[in-house]
Amino acid sequence: MSTVIVVGGPAGTGKTTVAELLSKHFNDCPFVEGDALHPQANIDKMSAGQPLTDDDRWGWLQNLSEAAAQKAVESPQKVCIASCSMLKKVYRDHIKKSAHHVDPSLKFKFVFLWTTYEELMQRVSSRAGHFMKSDMVRSQYDIMEVPKDEELIANGGDSLDVDTSGRTPQEITSGVIADIGI
Repeated sequence: MSTVIVVGGPAGTGKTTVAELLSKHFNDCPFVEGDALHPQANIDKMSAGQPLTDDDRWGWLQNLSEAAAQKAVESPQKVCIASCSMLKKVYRDHIKKSAHHVDPSLKFKFVFLWTTYEELMQRVSSRAGHFMKSDMVRSQYDIMEVPKDEELIANGGDSLDVDTSGRTPQEITSGVIADIGI
């Protein structure tokens, strides 16, 4: 059975870094960077300081889901790591549904990274050359839905919620590996 592990959360939580470390842990399994799949219209909108709407995200999330699912099915490890914000539960549900046709037995696991607004602002303002500007963090933080209750792996769901405050990427990744159930 193939598995896609999606690492998400608002900008500045360490999605790409943790996703790359997870890929290494799973024998250099494929990694799909969600930011690389944004259509130019989304990048232009974010670069102009405009938050994306749900309608802006649906096609991007579907492309990400299908690309990661295909790589998981084709890879010798039967695992693919993907990164994207997946800020709302409805986005996580859309990601799961979008790849069902690739392999009906495919499993998705979601790792939702989060921290305080202040820490996000500090991290994002120190990044250079990224289209996500620090003033966009507020919109992501405001719509963020951290997985809870039945969504959580500990309660039979498919998600982990991971507070990244004061933790190194290596510490975060070690915790994810211990709790993800793969």
